[in-house]
Amino acid sequence: SNASTAMSQTTYKFDVLSEHAEKAIDIFSNFFISPLFTRSGTAREVNAVDSENSKNMSNDGRRRLQILKAMADEQHHYSKFSTGNAQTLVMATPTPTETHDDTSKSEKEKMKVDDDESKDEFVREALLAYHRLHYRPDNMSVVLVGPQDLDTLQEWIVPRYGSITNRWEDKSHDEMTKAEQAVVNAARDAPIDSFGSPSVPFYSPFQSNIQDNSWPLVLTTLPLQSARKLFIYFPLPSVTEFKDKSPFHIMCHLLGHEGPGSCFAALQDAELINGLSAGSRLSEVDHSLLQIAISLTEKGEEQWEDVVSTIFDYCQLIHTKVKRAKEQSDLGDDTGDELQEMERIWEEIQKLKSLRFHQTSPGQALSLAPNLAGSVRKNGSEKCMSIGSLLDETKDTLPLKHVLDFVSMMTPQNCFIEQCSQSAWQKRTKSLKDDESNSSLYGLKKEKWYGVDYHLSSIPNGVKQRWDWKTNKVNEGLHLPKENRYIPDDLSLSTDLPEEARKGPRIEKEREPPVLVVDDKKFGRLWHRLDDRYCLPKASLRLLIRNAAVQHKLDPSSGSWDFDATSDLYSGLIFDTFADALAQKTYDAELAGLHWSLTKTSCGILLSCSGYSQYLTKFAMDVLEQFYCDQSPDTSILNEKHIRTSKDKMTRHFESYLKSKRADTYASYYTSLLMSSRSLGVEHSLSLSENISAESLREHHRRLISLPSAKVECLVSGNVSQGAAEIFFANVSRIMNKAKALHDRSMDDFDYQNDHWIPGPFHRYLEDCEDTHLHFQSKNPEEQNGAVRMTFQSASPGFKGTDMDCPLTHESLTQTAALRVMCHMLREPLFNQLRTKEQLGYIVNSFYDIDFFMESNPLQLQTYTTPINKVIVNVLSRKVSPPVLTQRIDEFLNSFRGKLSDISEDDIRNHTDSLSRKLLKPVQKLETEVDMNFNKIRRYSPELLDNYQDLDDECAEIKGKLPWQTNKSLAAAIQKVTREDIVHAWDSVIGQRRSRVVSHIYGSSFPLNIDSIPSNTGSRHGLKSRKKNGVRNIVQIESMENLIENRLRLVPFGNGKADMSLTTTSTQLCMKRLSQNKVVMAGFIAGASLLLYTLNTISSRKQGERNDRPKG
Repeated sequence: SNASTAMSQTTYKFDVLSEHAEKAIDIFSNFFISPLFTRSGTAREVNAVDSENSKNMSNDGRRRLQILKAMADEQHHYSKFSTGNAQTLVMATPTPTETHDDTSKSEKEKMKVDDDESKDEFVREALLAYHRLHYRPDNMSVVLVGPQDLDTLQEWIVPRYGSITNRWEDKSHDEMTKAEQAVVNAARDAPIDSFGSPSVPFYSPFQSNIQDNSWPLVLTTLPLQSARKLFIYFPLPSVTEFKDKSPFHIMCHLLGHEGPGSCFAALQDAELINGLSAGSRLSEVDHSLLQIAISLTEKGEEQWEDVVSTIFDYCQLIHTKVKRAKEQSDLGDDTGDELQEMERIWEEIQKLKSLRFHQTSPGQALSLAPNLAGSVRKNGSEKCMSIGSLLDETKDTLPLKHVLDFVSMMTPQNCFIEQCSQSAWQKRTKSLKDDESNSSLYGLKKEKWYGVDYHLSSIPNGVKQRWDWKTNKVNEGLHLPKENRYIPDDLSLSTDLPEEARKGPRIEKEREPPVLVVDDKKFGRLWHRLDDRYCLPKASLRLLIRNAAVQHKLDPSSGSWDFDATSDLYSGLIFDTFADALAQKTYDAELAGLHWSLTKTSCGILLSCSGYSQYLTKFAMDVLEQFYCDQSPDTSILNEKHIRTSKDKMTRHFESYLKSKRADTYASYYTSLLMSSRSLGVEHSLSLSENISAESLREHHRRLISLPSAKVECLVSGNVSQGAAEIFFANVSRIMNKAKALHDRSMDDFDYQNDHWIPGPFHRYLEDCEDTHLHFQSKNPEEQNGAVRMTFQSASPGFKGTDMDCPLTHESLTQTAALRVMCHMLREPLFNQLRTKEQLGYIVNSFYDIDFFMESNPLQLQTYTTPINKVIVNVLSRKVSPPVLTQRIDEFLNSFRGKLSDISEDDIRNHTDSLSRKLLKPVQKLETEVDMNFNKIRRYSPELLDNYQDLDDECAEIKGKLPWQTNKSLAAAIQKVTREDIVHAWDSVIGQRRSRVVSHIYGSSFPLNIDSIPSNTGSRHGLKSRKKNGVRNIVQIESMENLIENRLRLVPFGNGKADMSLTTTSTQLCMKRLSQNKVVMAGFIAGASLLLYTLNTISSRKQGERNDRPKG
C-alpha cells in the first residue's frame, strides 16, 4: 500500500491477492470512515514528513520547483510550500490578511502555536479538521480493479464507502477552533477542479506585472549536478476544458519534434544543443505553464540567446502556418497547402495516440486503479479511460482557432527564461550590475523554504527585438515535419498463428519458451517465439553481440582478455555518440512507437528494438547497418561534432556524480566498487576521458565491428513469423561478416577463430565470517542525510533452474526459496521498527537481490554462470550517525532472529502463499516476457549449448534445455519451505556465519570522523584484524585507495564457490573432450585434484589482479 499527494488531490492505493480482497477493502475503508490519528502516530508522521523534506533538499528538481514557487504571485495557491516540514506542521496557517505582512518575522510570530506543549495536539486537531472538511463523499472517487465480476466488486464497495458521511459543520470564522481556521484558510484560494465544476477564470501565478512588467527576464539557478540547461516558460490559459482538443497536442508535438526542419535539428546541426522537449509544466483549471526544456552544449551556452531566437523563429513558423490554414478553412478552401499540412499533422497525432490506446496490454492493477481514480475525479466516468487518446478526433475537429490563440501568446513579452548551469551562475554572480545590486527586482534572491539562492536579471532591448517574431522575417531553414513513414497501416496478426490465438488476449495461457531456430557454431544463434498470448501487432527483438573488446583488451602473448578501463570508456562514448548522431533520423520511428537502444553490457553489445511489428525488423536492420558502416572522418556518425557533444555530456556526468546524489546512492556506488565493479571509480574515468580523441574512438570502433571472434544471440518475439526472423538474422550475418573482413590481421597473430572466451558479468566472493565496513563522506554540499547499506552475500551459489542437471540443485533451490521467504518476512517488521517507531529516516527498506558471475573454465572447456543471492538493508537518515544506524539495524536483526524460531506455521504459510502467488502471476506485457526469456539466453546458452557443440547425441538431452521455468520451480519450493529452512538461511547469510559489506555514507548532520569509527577488533585504515575470542573479522575502509587494495584479495565468486555447481554432465563433458583430444587419461586422473586446485588458485589471484588493475 502507498499514498501520494499532488497539488489538488491525495491518492491512496493498495493491492492484495484476490481471495483476500474483501477483507482488505473493509480494513481500507475504515480509514476514511473513522481514522484514529493517534497523538503518537501523528507525531511520528510529522517526523516522517520532515525526513522526506530533508531527502528532497538535495534534489535539483525539487530545488528548482521551490524557486519557481518563489517567482509566483504570493496570493496564488501555486506559491505554497509543496511538502511541509517539522516547522510548518506546528504553525497555524495565517488568515489572508496576515499572510502578506511586511516583515517575515512578524508573519512567523503570528503563525506559531503559542504553547509548545500543545504543538502535537494542534497538529492532530488540524488533521481531524482537514479530514472532516475534505474527505467527503462528494469529494472522493473509488476505483477497484480485480478479476471478480463487476457486480461482486460493486457489492464490496457500495455498502462500505456509502456509509461515509459529510461530517463538516459550517461555522462562522469566530466559531471555529484555531485548527479549523488553519484548515479552512489553507484551502480558501484553491479552485475546485473536479469533473462538472464551474469553469474558473484565467489566473496565472506567473505574471509580468509581478516583476514590474519587465518580461522577458532571465532566472539563473545553480544545480548540484553538472548541468547545462535552458528552460523557456510561457504562462497560458488552462487547457483542461478542451479535453482531447487541447491545443497543446499540436504545439508540443511541433515544438518538441526532432526530425529534419525542426528547431532541434537546426540547433543540433549548429552544435548548440543535444536535447529538446516541449510539454506542460503545469496544467491546472485556472492556468497552464508550457515549458520548453533544452540541453545545451558548451557552445550553446555561450550562444544561448541564439538558441532562444531559433525557438521564437519556430513559434513564428507555427503561427504563420496555422493562421493561413485557418483562413483557408474559413473560406472553405479544402485544397489549401497549409490546411492540408495541418490536417495531416493532426491526423498523425490522433492516429498515434489512439493506436497506443487500442494496441496496449493491460498494466498492473496497482497502477491502473489510482490512475483511473484521479481521471474519474477530473474527467468523469465516461471518458476516464480514454481521455488523452483522441479516439473521437478527426481532421474535421482540428482545433485551429485554439492553437492560433495560444501560439499568439508565445511571445518574448509573455515568457521568462531559466538558465540552469554552474557556468551561467558564475557569470551572473561574478560581478553584479549596479542596477541589480540596488534593485529589489533584480540580483541575488533566496527561496525561503529550502534556502536556495537564485538570480534575476534583465535582457537587453536589442536581444528582445531580435526575438520579437511578430516583426521579423521567417527563418527559411525551418519547416514543419514531413509525413511519418513509420506509422503502421498494417495491424494484422501473423498468418502462422492458430485461429484461437487471433481472437483476443490469452494472458492466463502458460508461457512457452522460444525455439532455437538457427545454431551456427561460427556466427551465433537465432531464437524465435511467435506470440500467442497478447494478440497485438507488436514485436520485440534483442540482438546481443558477444564481443570481448567492449570492455577488455587482448594480451596476445597469454591469449587472455584483460579488463581495460579505456576500452570500457571508449565503448560507452561510442554508443552515446551513435545515439546522438541518429537522433534526427530515428525520431519519426520513435514517435510511431518503434523504440531502440544500442548499449554496452558486460556481455558485449546489445541492440534492443520494440514496437509495432510492421516495420520492426527493417528498422532494426537500418540501425545496425548504420553502426557497422564505414566510419571515415567525413561520412562517419563518429564525426567531431557528435563526439564533442557526447564527450562533454560524459565528462559533466563524471564531474558531478559525487557532488549531486543522495547518500544512499553513494552507499550503493561504493558497495558495487568493492563487490562487482572492475573500474577504479568515476574519478579515474574522468581522468581517462581527458585523452580521448576522435581518431582513437574511430580506431576502437573498427576494433569492435571487426572482431573475428564476436558471436551473436538473437531473440525475435511477438508478431513476427519465423521466416521473417530468419531473414533478419541472415542480414545481420551478412553485415557483421562484411565488417569482420576489415580486421587487420597484421596487428597480431592471435588465433581469433579458436578464441572461445566469453565476456560476462563479474562478482567477487566475500571472505567467510567477515564484515567489511566502508566509510565515506558525501561530497554533495546540500546532503544532510547519512546512509547505511548492508549487503549480505550468500556463500552458496543461487538456484539456476531444474534443467541444469546439477547435483546441488535441490540445495541451491531450497536455500534460494528460504532466502526469498525470509526477506518477505523481514520487510514489514524492519520498516515498522526503524521507520515508524524509531523514526530513523524516511527511506527504510530491505529486499532480496540477485547478481550473476560468468566465468570460463581454466582449461577453457566450458563456460558457466553462477547466480549469487544477496539480502539488502538500506536506510537514509539524519537523526543518528551512520555507525549508530548500523548498530540500530543490527539490534533489530538480532531480535528478529529470535522471533523466527517461534514463528507459527500459519504465519509461514501466509508468507509462502503470498510469495509463490506473486511468482506465478501471469506476465502481462510482451516486453516483460521478452526480457525474462532473453536473460535466460544470454546467461545460460553458452553453458548449455557451446559446451556441447562438438559432442555426439548422448548429450542431446542437455543441449538447449535452458531453465525457462525458474519461477515455477521456485514457487513450488517456496510452498515447501519450513521453519528450519528459514532459520538455516538466516544463520548462513545474516547470522554469525555471514559475509557482508556495510557501506556508511556521512552527510552534513554527522560528518565523517575517522578517529571515531568504531571497531570491534580495533582494525583501522583498511587493515584486516583476525578473528579472536569469537569476535568477527572486521575490515574498515576509509578511502578509495583502501577499497581498491582490499578488493585485490577478494577472489572472483566463481573460483570461490562455482566449481561446486558444475553439473554432472559437465564433468562427463570434460572427460569426454579430453578423451577425444587424446589426453593421457591415467595421468590426468592421478593429478586432477592437484591440477584443478592449482589452476583455481592461480587464476583467481591473476584474474583478480587483472580485473582490479585496469589498463589505461
